[in-house]
Amino acid sequence: MRQLLLIFFVLIFGNLTAWSQDHYEAQKALSSEELFIKQGGSNRVIANPGQKYLVLDASPTIGGFHRYRFFPGDNIKFRMHNETIRFNETIASVSDSSFTIGILNEAVGRMDYQEILLKDIRLMKVSRRIPFISQLAPILPLAGLLFVGADFFNRGVDGKRFTTDTASLVVGGSMVVAGYICYRLTFSSLKINGRNKLKVLETY
Repeated sequence: MRQLLLIFFVLIFGNLTAWSQDHYEAQKALSSEELFIKQGGSNRVIANPGQKYLVLDASPTIGGFHRYRFFPGDNIKFRMHNETIRFNETIASVSDSSFTIGILNEAVGRMDYQEILLKDIRLMKVSRRIPFISQLAPILPLAGLLFVGADFFNRGVDGKRFTTDTASLVVGGSMVVAGYICYRLTFSSLKINGRNKLKVLETY
């Protein structure tokens, strides 16, 4: 069983290493500005100086300070005060104290626009891609369950099936917890407060 698990982990981490190598070519390395532009996709509007955009300066409990930028054309996920609706819409424009989202009205077949004041935002859901950490978020919990399952269904040192021991539970549980931490580092729901501030900036 241990040999199978060793082969399993070698395959996982080998694929992660190969993935990182396949996606990096020295001659195609981007500048810091190109990386910044590429980060949010191809729909963002940042060609002109003076373009207003949203900034979320976050200091979460898990992970250090990070600045999230949202330009017109970017997708934004948020909740408002005294609302149960989860908004997952595209930013149409940004002003000094608000932004406008486009909502498809399927009943009449047109795009409706709604202005959202920054002061009305209660919570924002954000994500960032962290090398290896983001890839491990779904893999580690699965590996932990497989580890415990393999110990449960195979004969262990006691020669019996359908039993497990504390050591296996600790190892499997540790993998699940590590996966959860990786997930929280990649995907966060941030309350807008003194630690997490939403504001508007301009390109120059």
